[in-house]
Amino acid sequence: MKDLKGQVFLVTGGTSGVGKATVIGLAQKGAKIVIISRDKHHCELTLEEIAQRTGNDKGEYLIADLSLQSSIKAVSEQFKKKYDNLHVLANCMGAIFNGKQMTSEGIERTFAVNYMSHFGLTNELLDILKASGRSRIITVTGNPFFLKNAKIDFNDIQCLEKFSGMMASGQAMFARLFFTFELAERLRSENVTVNAFNPGVIKTKLTSESPFYLKLLASLFIPFQKDICDVTTYLSTSEGVQDISGKFFNKDRKIIPFHETFDKSVGKRLWEYSEQLLRATNNKSNEKG
Repeated sequence: MKDLKGQVFLVTGGTSGVGKATVIGLAQKGAKIVIISRDKHHCELTLEEIAQRTGNDKGEYLIADLSLQSSIKAVSEQFKKKYDNLHVLANCMGAIFNGKQMTSEGIERTFAVNYMSHFGLTNELLDILKASGRSRIITVTGNPFFLKNAKIDFNDIQCLEKFSGMMASGQAMFARLFFTFELAERLRSENVTVNAFNPGVIKTKLTSESPFYLKLLASLFIPFQKDICDVTTYLSTSEGVQDISGKFFNKDRKIIPFHETFDKSVGKRLWEYSEQLLRATNNKSNEKG
C-alpha cells in the first residue's frame, strides 16, 4: 500500500510471538495498529517498547479474552464504535496447553484459542472489513511440512476423547487453513482478500504452558528465532498481493498450492460445525443472562 494513513490494522495476540512480530513490522511501516490481548499491562508495555523501537506511537489496544465468544462479541462492538475502518485483520494468536481444559462456554481451550477465536472474530468484523474498501484478512497456520497432509477428524475435532496438546494444536492448525480457503470462497465477490501464512521461526511464548518436552524442543530453535515476521508485513501492506486470495504463503513469501489439492467439502463442513458451536455458546450466554 502506498499510503497507510487513516488505515487501521488489527492484530490478535499482539503482545508476544507472531502477533508482536507482526506489530513491529507494521509499526516500522508507519501503520496505525490496534492489538487485542487479555492483559492491559502487557499491552501497555508492548506498545511502549514498539514506540521506542520504531518511533511509531500510534498503537492502541483493546482488552478481551478471545477464548470466549462472548468476549469476542463485546470487543468487536467496542472496535466498531471506536474505529471507522479496518483494512487488515491479522489473526496471529495461538497457544499450546498442558492437558485438556474446557472454557466456561463448553469448548476445549486449545480449539477455542487456536481456531474458534479466529473464526468468531473474523465473522464479527466482516461487516466493517467489507465497508472499508480493499481490505485483507491473514491467519497464521504453520509449517507446510505439517500441513501438506492436513485432515480434520470430525469425529473428535476438539480431541475430547483422546487429548494431547500436540494433536489438539494440530487439529486447530488444520482448521485454520481450511477456514481460510472456505472464507476466501465465500468472499469471492467482495473487496476482501483472505490468506494463510507460515510465520517461520519467531521469538514466542507459544509453549509457555505446554509439557516440558515441547519446551525443550522449542529451546533448540532459539538461535534461529526472529522478532519481526516478514511475511505478515508483506501480506498486510504489499500492493503485489492486494488481489490474491485463498492462498497459503510460506515464510519466504512464496505460495505453496495447497488450495489446489485440498478437499473443498472439508471447508464447508468445518464452517457448518463452527457455526453450530457459535449457536451453542450463544444459547449458553442467553441462559446465563
